Amino acid sequence: MRSKEESVEELRRSMEGITAEAAPGASAAEDIAAKIQQLIVENDLEAGARLPSERDLAQTLQTSRPTVSQAIRILVTKGLVESRRGSGAYVTRRPEAGLAASVDLMLELNQDSVPQLADLRLWLETMGITRAIECCTDEEIEACEAALATLRDAAGDTAAWMSADTAFHATVARASHNPYLASLFESVHATLINYEYRAWIQEGTTPRWLRSTEVSAMAALHDPILAALRSRDEEAGRVAVLHHHYVMAQHLAQAHQL
Repeated sequence: MRSKEESVEELRRSMEGITAEAAPGASAAEDIAAKIQQLIVENDLEAGARLPSERDLAQTLQTSRPTVSQAIRILVTKGLVESRRGSGAYVTRRPEAGLAASVDLMLELNQDSVPQLADLRLWLETMGITRAIECCTDEEIEACEAALATLRDAAGDTAAWMSADTAFHATVARASHNPYLASLFESVHATLINYEYRAWIQEGTTPRWLRSTEVSAMAALHDPILAALRSRDEEAGRVAVLHHHYVMAQHLAQAHQL
């Protein structure tokens, strides 16, 4: 079995054959994102595969590190890559990717439907946490705790936050033991959060509520969800996800104005 170092080196060598021609009208970051995506698809990289470092990618693709960083953020919004703060970028290739792409297309065709999509997210999460409270295991609660810890650590890094936020809420939904509900929820949530943050992703900036100084506020928004799961309190769970819904709606409204 190949070591992680050997796998990364093989990925790096594979990228050397990728052409540097940009698609008409594509930005430099979009072009690099397309090349990295080509690498992932052509090499059939499995979920969990670690991409080469941003420095190595920049050197191999003969571009700047900021451009590679922007390209990684673009792939995060597509759900193809997960950004882990302090660790790097990893392939996701979840089965939900196709469904998420369909939901994303619907939103692109009708951006006035954001409130309706947000309502669907709330309904799915409400059902998910209610069912999770009924049947989740201690191991699943521990998984939610670990996901929440990762979410806290992602403060100040927009791409890492997007990955960690989706991972936390999806972990709670999967504890419902209904894979269809979990898949639908993750697709809808990922589409909404990608829409919410794409302006900041494109600019390479961090919105006010994701700054490191706002960790306590972010914890107050997510801690009650986990607390309800721990205490098996369905009413507290419904209230916690409803509060999260209202705050997310405010962020979505602000993103829609940019």
